[in-house]
Amino acid sequence: MTKTELKEAKERYFRLSKHIQTLTASNLIKETTEEQEQRIKHLLKPENYVEFFDFYFGINSGQDFADAPSSWFHQKSYESVFANPLINQQRRFYRGAAKSIHTNVGNTSHLKENKELNFGVLLGRTEDMAKKLLSNLQVQLANNEKYIKDFGPQISYGNWSDGVFECADGTYFKALGLNQPIRGLNHNGRRPDFVSLDDLEDRKAAKNIELTKENVRKLTGDLGKAGQRGRFRRVMPNNLIVKNGIVEGYAQKYAKSDNFEIITINLCDDDFNPSWHERYTKEECIEIVNNDDWHTSQREDFNNPVEEGKRIKEEWIKFKSTHGNKIHNGLIEFWDLSYTDDGDFKAGGLLSIEKGRAHVLEIFNRQCTRPEAMNMHYEWQKKYNAKGMSIISYYDATAAQKAVYEPDWLIACEENNAMDIPFPDHASGDKHDRIDATLTGAFSRGLITFDDRLRDTKDMDDALNHILAFEKGCKTPDDILDVLENCVRKGRLLFGYSQVEEKPSALIGKRTKKRRL
Repeated sequence: MTKTELKEAKERYFRLSKHIQTLTASNLIKETTEEQEQRIKHLLKPENYVEFFDFYFGINSGQDFADAPSSWFHQKSYESVFANPLINQQRRFYRGAAKSIHTNVGNTSHLKENKELNFGVLLGRTEDMAKKLLSNLQVQLANNEKYIKDFGPQISYGNWSDGVFECADGTYFKALGLNQPIRGLNHNGRRPDFVSLDDLEDRKAAKNIELTKENVRKLTGDLGKAGQRGRFRRVMPNNLIVKNGIVEGYAQKYAKSDNFEIITINLCDDDFNPSWHERYTKEECIEIVNNDDWHTSQREDFNNPVEEGKRIKEEWIKFKSTHGNKIHNGLIEFWDLSYTDDGDFKAGGLLSIEKGRAHVLEIFNRQCTRPEAMNMHYEWQKKYNAKGMSIISYYDATAAQKAVYEPDWLIACEENNAMDIPFPDHASGDKHDRIDATLTGAFSRGLITFDDRLRDTKDMDDALNHILAFEKGCKTPDDILDVLENCVRKGRLLFGYSQVEEKPSALIGKRTKKRRL
């Protein structure tokens, strides 16, 4: 923050301080000391948290920032935080759900006055953003006359612009940017017992895979081990706006922890009924959704971080369920293997081809060894052979690659007690041109679908990321696209692509329909 920016920020803070002081002073209530004590005791109960928030900071505070009573999900999320001193909670609340003000002001204040918070850290994406979060807390504690009337003057020393302040009761708050050192947090021998990890995600930064991994390690390692023994509440208010970013990476690290919790709140349901009904009407939800483009609304309103495909669009990706015992007209499988074990992706797919429509039944898209991919081929073979179905299988290989891959296939075949290996095949011409010509049209016309069983699997998620990133000359992995292109193109040659309804035969290889060549 430059000197000019800091000066302007301090001036805004000063104006806001006067504003809050004036409004809250005019909203003080007359009551006896006994009535005040009973009211405070009532408000400090965790089951009455939203009353506490609305009274001091929200709709009943006299301030003009809040325009509706707090919602059930503000109450529910805080009760979990209060009940578990070691909670690690992600609040995936939609944009506009007041997640920051509740986490950084409401939750911290309620915990503080219940003697459940001694050292709080507000962690932002950068140091400047963290100081802004701290200013939102300090401006209330220092100037809210309703709060001061009940709990006394608050600020002892320090200032948000310096990144720290301490309250009269000894509670200490610190602003910290994700780009600052985190290890060794300490104040007078005390470690943090509450951290808000607020709005850390950045869509552009998330494209830097190594930086994202490093940030996740910093949060789970440096910060994760910095807390007070026996009490270390962590809350991450950040809606899910990007795949494979900090939010998802953090959740994966703590997935097996009993103290980890994800609370997801979307703007509304599929019928536009609002989650925060005290604030939004159904008509307003419709207007909010329709006022944005589809991709933005999905990310910000529904925690669905779809990306606008460069050639293949997200809205073209369709899933449908398939009966487990369905007999398919034609099954075709293709594998794209790589020379290196962990650097490149090994990709495979098993598709049914019926009347020109391709349905992806199985998908494999991993950084792994070749034997792992080859063993999966035989697992698929056994699965569908047991149902009386045959699969025509290929793998991508030039003559030189065949000499490398074939011995591995023969070993995998023997180890799996199988009879044969896939056919080697290598298409000529520019790969990206082939993929573009075959798949873009097929996806846009709805001629490719994915089985519902694949939804939300790691293979499918990675495949979707690669599919949506595809364009001519792209540097993202394109192995799974090569697999799908080969399956669709070969499937059409083998089984035809007429849209005329015909009675399907039970097994492949016995079709009487003429093929269009």
